[in-house]
Amino acid sequence: MSEGNEERERKFREMYTHLQNSPLYRRKLSAFPRQGVEWSQISTLPLTTKQDLREAGIFGTLAVDWTEIAQYHESTGTTGEPSASWFTKEDLQTGGRQLKECGVKLTSSDLVLIRFPYAMALPAFLMQDAAWQTGAGVVPASGRTVVMPYPRVLSLIKKLSVTVLAGLPREMELLAETARLEGMDLSKDFQQLRAICVAGELMTDKRRKHIEKLWGVPVFNMYGSTETANIATMCEYGHMHIVEEDFYVEVLDEDGLGPVATGEKGYAAITTLSHKASPLLRYFNEDIISVKPSVCKCGRSGSILTHYGRAKDRIAFGGRVIDAKEIQEAVYSLSEVPDAWQVLEQEERLHFLLDSHNAGNWSENIVTYQLSSKLPVPVSVEFTSLLDRKELVSNIPSVKPVYIKKRKT
Repeated sequence: MSEGNEERERKFREMYTHLQNSPLYRRKLSAFPRQGVEWSQISTLPLTTKQDLREAGIFGTLAVDWTEIAQYHESTGTTGEPSASWFTKEDLQTGGRQLKECGVKLTSSDLVLIRFPYAMALPAFLMQDAAWQTGAGVVPASGRTVVMPYPRVLSLIKKLSVTVLAGLPREMELLAETARLEGMDLSKDFQQLRAICVAGELMTDKRRKHIEKLWGVPVFNMYGSTETANIATMCEYGHMHIVEEDFYVEVLDEDGLGPVATGEKGYAAITTLSHKASPLLRYFNEDIISVKPSVCKCGRSGSILTHYGRAKDRIAFGGRVIDAKEIQEAVYSLSEVPDAWQVLEQEERLHFLLDSHNAGNWSENIVTYQLSSKLPVPVSVEFTSLLDRKELVSNIPSVKPVYIKKRKT
């Protein structure tokens, strides 16, 4: 066994014993040995589902003494009751270290403007810790608050000579549109900016390249969740590497009964090896991913993860299942990428609502053809107004976008 595997084996044994301090796992693992379970036996252990976390309640996954808690977070609950997650100070520092693996390579010369929401969501705090660990400064320009409207954020970026932006991909798109409305030139007015870090939404290659084109700087993606912290970070060559010292990632079939072939799409099951406050065993998070061994010029050894979106956003037409990744890639492949978009699942087609300040350049026939060439289902398009541009330049906070609307059955 390699040194790396030996360390992971040790972490797994410690984690397996430690997580049984929580009410959830005392119950779930009551029929299993309390100690002596090896990493090679992980597939014999039960999955942890989102429903398990909801039923466990706020304190169900808490595995440390109350005096060790530093912060509490919870998911947005858009698909049901929010699930709780607890963090010790060490957990937050571990999360910061995970983000330090990102190809952005923060230094003490950087000033990072953090546009992630600071209310209950996790990424802002991990990004902040990553900045502090590297000596970088932080501008806490939280999203989705009246205190930080888009024009003020743009003003801060410019007057403070911010070097790195961090936030949701949608926020980067909305900031760019606000800059256009304000008569700014992204390539000239923000010359100190060198990189953007994003997380919290599906981020395909085409979307990343679109945001890079808008801002003229490289964009680095990060993949994780409130329940797990950050699982994978993008290197300078555009590959998402799993932070394997902290996570064991399985890719399972739809029933969760067995693994798929290496590199094939399946359902993620995440085991946290380092999290102390609320560790998770084989968390079946309903994300569709693939994982393959790392062969990357960056030299990182962590396996490469590809995210295809959430299971709830999958659309089935006949015998064909379309992932959110395919839909997003099609939209961002358009010759005129929309400022805002939404797709409606209809009985016989996908109906795309598209909004662009350059809509006059669009042809319904051409846009329909471009989308149809990327998607194996009938499509229709409608040019409409999805974005209130007056709100962008006023003191109105943004809301969480819905990109895919499934039809009710």
